[in-house]
Amino acid sequence: MDSNRHKADSKTKYEAYFDLLHPKMEEYNILSCNTYNMDKKGFLISVIRRSKRVFS
Repeated sequence: MDSNRHKADSKTKYEAYFDLLHPKMEEYNILSCNTYNMDKKGFLISVIRRSKRVFS
């Protein structure tokens, strides 16, 4: 983790983010099931990676 990301990682900043996010979700009627987590690459369409699966 680079130093900028480490400095940004604090409970107060997370709370501030969600304190801004939740009212906007209510204002625009966005359900939590319609929110998605994206990394730096964003959403890659038609990219399939191998994944390990365990079956009983």
